[in-house]
Order: sequence, then C-alpha cells, then structure tokens
Amino acid sequence: VTSEELRVDDAVEKQLLAAKSRLVKVWGSTLYHPDDLPFSMDRLPEPFTAMRNTIERKSKVEVRELYPTPRLPKQQGDAEEAKAIASSALKSTPSLQALGFAEHEIELKADSRGVLPFKGGEQAALARLEHFTNTALKTYKNTRNGLIGADYSSKYSPWLANGCVSPRMIYWKTREYEDSHGGQTVHTYWLIFELMWRDFFRFYCAKHGNGVFKLEGPKNQRRQWSRDSKLIEAWKNGRTGIPWVDANMRELQATGFMSNRGRQNVASYLVHDLKVDWRYGADHFESLLLDHDVCSNYGNWVAAAGLTGGRINRFNMSKQASDYDKQGRYVKLWCPELKGIPEKAVHSPWRLTTADQQHVNCVIGQDYPCPVVTPKKYDNGGGGGSNSRSAGRNKKAKNFRGKGRVHRGRQQDFYTS
Repeated sequence: VTSEELRVDDAVEKQLLAAKSRLVKVWGSTLYHPDDLPFSMDRLPEPFTAMRNTIERKSKVEVRELYPTPRLPKQQGDAEEAKAIASSALKSTPSLQALGFAEHEIELKADSRGVLPFKGGEQAALARLEHFTNTALKTYKNTRNGLIGADYSSKYSPWLANGCVSPRMIYWKTREYEDSHGGQTVHTYWLIFELMWRDFFRFYCAKHGNGVFKLEGPKNQRRQWSRDSKLIEAWKNGRTGIPWVDANMRELQATGFMSNRGRQNVASYLVHDLKVDWRYGADHFESLLLDHDVCSNYGNWVAAAGLTGGRINRFNMSKQASDYDKQGRYVKLWCPELKGIPEKAVHSPWRLTTADQQHVNCVIGQDYPCPVVTPKKYDNGGGGGSNSRSAGRNKKAKNFRGKGRVHRGRQQDFYTS
C-alpha cells in the first residue's frame, strides 16, 4: 500500500505483460480483508481504539476462512511437470553472493544470546506457530513484555513480514486452540489484539500515503529536530551511556531482533530525550530488522514521535528498566562490561563513586560510556506500561512542546511479537 512497494508491483506487472503473462494480486497481508470493513481505508477511524471498537463492537467483522492448500495435479504427467517447474525456479534463485553479501557475512553464525535462531520459509513458520500455540500461548499476556528467551512472546513477526505465514493462519490456529481449551482467554485475545495493531498501521499507511514518511508526519506537525551525528551513532551502536537503551540497541545490531518493549523504549529515547529526527530511527530499524514491515515500522515511528495527532508515548528509561529488568540480567547480557555493577546501580552506573567503579572494573567514560545527555529525572507520573494507572493521568510534560497529551509509557504495539 506504500509508494515504493507499489512501484515495484507495477514494474513486475509490466515485465510480465511484456512476456505475455499477468500478475494476479491476492490480498493476504492483514487479518481483516478491506472489503469486509464497515469503512473504506481512506476513512479509517483513528486512533487504533476507534478502529478496534468499530470492528469488534459496532460491526463485528468476521475474519475470512483460509484458502485451501493447493495440491499437485492427480495426473502423473502433470504432477511431474509441476515438480520440474518448481525445481527450475529454485535453481534460478540468486545466491547470497549474487545479492551482494560478502563471504564473512554469509558465514556469520547466529549470536548465542539471541532469542531465537530464526529460519526462513513456510515450514519453519508453521513449526513456530505449532510450538508457541501448544506451549506458551496459555501465558502469553503475562510474559509478552519479556526480554530473554524464545517463548516470552510469539516471535511471529519475521515470518509475517516475509509472507511465510498469514495473519489469518495465526488467527485460525489460535481459534482452534480456544475450541480445544475451553474458549477464549485473555492470552488468546491479546494475540489477536496485536494482529489488529498490525492491520491498523497497514490501513493507516494506505489512508495517509507518503505523509507517513514526512518529517512533520501526516498531520503536518512541526517540531525542532536534531541531526547530531554523534548522538545518532551513539544510539545506533548502543553507546549512549544508558544501559537499558544500549542493551536493546546491541541486541538489534547483533541479531536483527528486539523485543516490542525494547522498540518502544529506544524510539522514545531517540525522539524525546535526544530529540533526534525520528526518520533516522525508522531508517535504522529498516536496515537491520529481520521482521521489517514498512507500515508497522514507519507507522509506529511517526506515532512514537508524537506526529499522528493522538497520544504521545514518552517513556521514563529508569522506571522502564526497573519494571522490566529489575535485576539487570538483560542489560548485563548485552553490555557485559557492566557485569560487576551491583544490581541497585546497574541501570545508572554513572552514579557510583569513582572508587566503586574501579572496584568492579567498570570505570564510566573508560570501560563504559558516559551518558550522551544528562539523564533527566521525570516526575512520578507512570512510565510503567499498560499496567501503570498513573500513566494516563499526566496532564502535561515538562520540557516538551507540541499538541496532544503526553502519556508516559502507555501500551502501543511496535510489532506483532
């Protein structure tokens, strides 16, 4: 639905027409089919909650059934011909070298600290769907803000982004689980809820077009942005001096993945604390994420920057780190230079005395960077995620100019995770 991708579609279609063939387009990228919605995409209700209420309560839109799995022809000759065509297509697939990857990149092994050794293809996607549904879906909402390990969240997003599995496949597998386990639970609903977030940003990009990619966002809200290259590079490389931010950025750099909780925080830090042009963040995510999806990525980034006219999510890094990595296990996993820092200081090591820093072999400014900006102590207004009741009561935020109320850390799904 976005301009560059549509241009690729057009180019492919022209090539096929020149070869006396045609491109058949089938809409399969969203949970709900646009033709079944009670609104056209150019009249999408905003924000997300308005769309969800319209679909769930007012119109009760149904998710379409899956297409039947194609089968090989019964005739022996036709079946052999189909296999030959498939084999020929695989042989014509370009190698990684032909796509420009260097040998050291091809031979690079997965980082053992990563959440999952992601493998592409439909078979791997279906195996993950089967595994997560049968082992971890039952506790999903309670664990989805985790940081370490394979099963704290679904990890479906890389396969969704690359078309290896469809949102409807996940939906009907979840419904199948409900039918055999006593009905819908908060955990099964929450997984479908996340797929709806994914739909929202797909429809949002269709509605607003290239406005989503502009500095001012689709609502044309002007703000002063920094393009300080030192700040940008420190953020990209996990060298900001804020362990909670750095750990997440290092995980992304090493594995191509980051938790949903992490993505929300590092985005908030870049745009609200460093005040850097949000497009640098979106571009960096696009270049590294295994699960990059244009609509989810840019839609979430422009929202994180507070440019959609709705709620502005500004996160308190200190409180988020305390809430989701209290003992510092995640930070120490990705920032091993902090391994000797006591638990109470792991998220703010600059507060240790010089003597204490030397005692634990981590001198700030030498073994680990000083904060690139002086951390500001936010007021006591939340920042703890969707469970923080006080998060929604903040009337205004200090040191911030712009339209919309500022909510410190309320829930928003950066990706289906």
